[in-house]
Amino acid sequence: MAIITHNLMAMNTDRQLGIVSESKKKNTEKLSSGYRINRSADDAAGLQISEKMRYQIRGLNKASTNIQDGISLIQTADGALTEVHDILQRMNELSTQAANDINKEEDREAIHKELLQLKSEINRTSKDTMFNTQRILWAKQLVEIDSDDYSNVIMDDVFTNIPNHTSVHGKTLDFKNVTATNKEELIGKKFTVTCSDNCSQEFVFQFSDQATSSINTPTGGHSDIFVNIGVKDANIKNGSDIVKQIFDLVNSVQGNMGGNGQDILIGHANGVSIEGSKMIFYSTYNHPPYAPNMGMILANDMLKLEEDYHLQVNDRPFQEITLKIRTINSGTLGLGRLDVDSFENAGKTMDDVKNAIDNLSEYRAYLGAMQNRLEKAMSSVENTSENTQRSESKLRDTDMAEEMVNYSKNKIIEQFGQVMLAQVNKNNDGIASLLA
Repeated sequence: MAIITHNLMAMNTDRQLGIVSESKKKNTEKLSSGYRINRSADDAAGLQISEKMRYQIRGLNKASTNIQDGISLIQTADGALTEVHDILQRMNELSTQAANDINKEEDREAIHKELLQLKSEINRTSKDTMFNTQRILWAKQLVEIDSDDYSNVIMDDVFTNIPNHTSVHGKTLDFKNVTATNKEELIGKKFTVTCSDNCSQEFVFQFSDQATSSINTPTGGHSDIFVNIGVKDANIKNGSDIVKQIFDLVNSVQGNMGGNGQDILIGHANGVSIEGSKMIFYSTYNHPPYAPNMGMILANDMLKLEEDYHLQVNDRPFQEITLKIRTINSGTLGLGRLDVDSFENAGKTMDDVKNAIDNLSEYRAYLGAMQNRLEKAMSSVENTSENTQRSESKLRDTDMAEEMVNYSKNKIIEQFGQVMLAQVNKNNDGIASLLA
């Protein structure tokens, strides 16, 4: 029976041809992309597993980069500390030379000058050694003072912006790094501002865990002034709040204090001014020399000796190795005093330099051990990444040989399907000839 309305042979051939063409299309897609799974429909379960592995692989690869950055940081720090070690060895030679009484006074003075220059170079190295624009031999300070030795900060900076004064000498304490989240690190710390050897009055600023702040009321203008800053005060949210609170407290008893300077007075012609998060202590004497120890800020308790750097070393959150960055300068190395003007003082300096060498050696040994640890961690991370990638590849990547066989098969079937479709369409040509 000849049927012309529904050519079932042609319809069946066309359907089969469509299936083969779609398979060939997928073969082409897999061959051109290199992936067996290009969309979720290709392998739903395989896609889910593969994406989880990709998350791990990419996290591990970035962790490896993080570790390498940590190693580079350590190498940079150690290179700078190598120079500091050389400087300390030179200091050892000089102090040993100065301990010899054969040296005349001018000889020891020349040695002392070189020691001071070497000390300055240690401090410059501390502040100028950076990695990714961050200091790596100087811990980030909550309270910044432009001084290498926080234990004895001389008020020797010149200020021309103090109200009612053309020029004064002083020093700035900057609380800009204090925030609501880290302010409690100040609890238990203090700093002192001295008057001079000619008077006994001092300003003592101490930070407590209280929620309120207070100040004692000095009598006769010559008593020490104790300022208690309650760090847990809800109104203290940043460094500017701390500075303003200190200023307001001290200003409240200004009339009870001696001196003849401007602003808040500390004994003999000293004062304080504030500017944002900065607190400037100053002397209204417009030029040195000062009275002995006038305007000294004793803030060693405020110096942050070390800071933690967290290195993310895995693909999972909070998988870290903590690297301690220490403040390495003349103050923390114990080189505040470098007197060599006598046999006894030169001997003390020799001891100080030896202790500094020992302390620096201990820190460099720590850095070396950390570098070795990081290198092992990096090897482990890279091994895990490589093996996970191998498993992910088996799930997601195309088997090119197998896919090429399938492509060739489907291509041949498609070609024959097109021939057969043309043939079955010719079967009805006889009916058309009968109607002609």
